[in-house]
Amino acid sequence: MHRVILVMLCISLSASAAFGQDDVMEKIRLLEQQIQELKLLKEQQSITAQKFTDCMRAVDRDKFCTCVGNNLPREIGFEQYVHTLLTPREKLGYDSMNVEQKKVVDATIAVREKCIERGFFK
Repeated sequence: MHRVILVMLCISLSASAAFGQDDVMEKIRLLEQQIQELKLLKEQQSITAQKFTDCMRAVDRDKFCTCVGNNLPREIGFEQYVHTLLTPREKLGYDSMNVEQKKVVDATIAVREKCIERGFFK
């Protein structure tokens, strides 16, 4: 992956002789942005894979675990997902949470309904 980007950079720099320095700097900036996006994508895939693996250990339902892994909020792991589902909102301290925290809890709970509604637990 990095080799491809480096080759693209070399080609871009070689071709830059015909362009101004501003063009070269813009291309470098865009390539750096693409590298960061690829790193974030790889990290997200790793997080999703871990959620899937943890779910499979507990539930052993491929379609359901794929759905859960792909739809849980980024910051919620499978263990936290189960905890959130099993704990009443009052005990979670839902009423004292800020808006963002409430959104995460609501989204976490919604994942279960979404994945079960789709029949992924059969």
